[in-house]
Amino acid sequence: MSRKKNEQKVDLEKFNETTSLFGYELIRDVLIPNLLGAETHEILYWAGKELARQYPLANRQDIIRFFDKAGFGLIELNKEQHNKQVYTLSGKVVQARLEHAQPSFNLEAGFLAEQIQTLDSLYTEALTEINMKTKVVTFIVQSDTKDRLSIEEPLTHFIMSDDENEETDLMNIDVLEQAEFTFPSRSSRNEL
Repeated sequence: MSRKKNEQKVDLEKFNETTSLFGYELIRDVLIPNLLGAETHEILYWAGKELARQYPLANRQDIIRFFDKAGFGLIELNKEQHNKQVYTLSGKVVQARLEHAQPSFNLEAGFLAEQIQTLDSLYTEALTEINMKTKVVTFIVQSDTKDRLSIEEPLTHFIMSDDENEETDLMNIDVLEQAEFTFPSRSSRNEL
């Protein structure tokens, strides 16, 4: 059976309002650790992986856009090798969180690992290193090139774009794809 990939456009203009950094820190760095206790880092890592399954992205550029719009910070690929990638996370949000709390960036690490795993079809994990001096978080993303995944590609990918011309093109594609029957997936029910 052949299944076509559905691409769902996320309107980034809806997300231009800024939220209180204090409110964000309060939930991420105070409330969640109080609720999860000693298991905070591990649970946040797996929660990040699950979040990535809910919002599968079409490419690495969309990961950068997602991090920005989700308020995770500015992520950048600094180094890429055969089975290892090094990303840095910086920006005002990251700096503020590092100055006011002992934050966990494992939610972001899990999200990044799962997105790369889905895009490359390789088992992938991410480690987090925090540099308090430079106020930068480093993610070391390692993939197992010897062990390919046999996971189904999501039926829906979220396209993160600021280009209004792409919206028209995607709407035309959606009209054509709606003529064909596709099975709904968990991720196709979610919109940003």
